[in-house]
Amino acid sequence: MKKYILLITIFFLGYNSFAQIEDTDMEEMVIERVSKKNIIEIIEDIKKQTYKNYSGDNAKYTITQEAYLGKTDTLIHINSFYDISMDLKSKKINKVKTSNPKNIEYYKEPFFSRYSNNDSPLYWLTEVILRKNINIPELDFLNNINDYQYIRSTEKGITTVTFFTEDYYEGFFKYDQKYNLIEIEFYLTKPYPIDHSQVNNGKQLFVKNWILNAEVVRIKFKQDRNGKIYIDRLTAYEEMRDYNFEKYDSKGSVIIKDDNLNFNSSLIIKRQ
Repeated sequence: MKKYILLITIFFLGYNSFAQIEDTDMEEMVIERVSKKNIIEIIEDIKKQTYKNYSGDNAKYTITQEAYLGKTDTLIHINSFYDISMDLKSKKINKVKTSNPKNIEYYKEPFFSRYSNNDSPLYWLTEVILRKNINIPELDFLNNINDYQYIRSTEKGITTVTFFTEDYYEGFFKYDQKYNLIEIEFYLTKPYPIDHSQVNNGKQLFVKNWILNAEVVRIKFKQDRNGKIYIDRLTAYEEMRDYNFEKYDSKGSVIIKDDNLNFNSSLIIKRQ
């Protein structure tokens, strides 16, 4: 939060140094802390406009994904062409790989073949990093508003809202006068524990937990000829630390065991 306060201070202290510039050469910028009531209204308008004005048409994208065990052991390398369509209201994302001689898809089979079905970290390294970020209205800072502090600035008809919480994300989003999103950027403020262990009728089926150590996401939007918005480019990076997984057979014996594995994964989605 300190850097936002510093930016505001610089803005006001620096005003006199620009005092001799003609008003016609300057565009007024307004910076203000936003009340919970106002930010709730702003975010409701943004989400309403995103649901209403997002282009759900099928579009061609390239998807590049990489994942490493540690820093150098390549587990996944994908660079492929896809048709993607989204219905944000129903939270449906259809992703179909198209035939292209330039498609590249590599998975380290000796590592992933140890798992079955949803046991594999493959889903978290490839699908979750994509689906949780591409479903814009479900992003945390657009829903858990009471957990965040917000500051709003407006210049040349573009509004930037910066947000911050000590427990989760810090970043900003930009929108135009019609509440169409232009850009979103955020990162994790501190490591975040995740636990997906499962128990059934008092019986431990498996243990699965890790620390989300780092996360950085950048999303840029454009508008088509009809004024509908779409994701033009999305990049994401995640670090999973101390990944632990134990699976048991019917007698309770351990059949798979991963101790304190570290994963790095990255994603780039680019509209063609």
